[in-house]
Amino acid sequence: MPAHRKTKKEKELIGTLRKAREEARTKPADPQSELQDAREALEAMKQNMRQATQEISAKGLMVATQISDSHGTFTEVQRINPAVKVQREALRAISSLKRQISALQDEINEATKQQEEEKSEFAIG
Repeated sequence: MPAHRKTKKEKELIGTLRKAREEARTKPADPQSELQDAREALEAMKQNMRQATQEISAKGLMVATQISDSHGTFTEVQRINPAVKVQREALRAISSLKRQISALQDEINEATKQQEEEKSEFAIG
């Protein structure tokens, strides 16, 4: 049985046409608000890292967990503390956010330079 394919008109109506998706995806970006959001996210990631570090220092790298086998009996095993993964991901996110913040700051600086140049051109003429 062949698959039912939607027509272009049907896709436009329900908003799944690629053109409609691209238009929805490209909205004007405000570097100032993005910079503020990135800084807030950076603080949140730093807090996550602090909490994970406290957890690791309190419980150690290995923690005891109980697992059940196929017969339903529980056995205790040593596993890596899940906070280690949280800490690793927080470090990655922090470095990524710092790169994003520096790029946004450069973008804002370029925009202000262009505005100042435009003002100076109008002042001379």
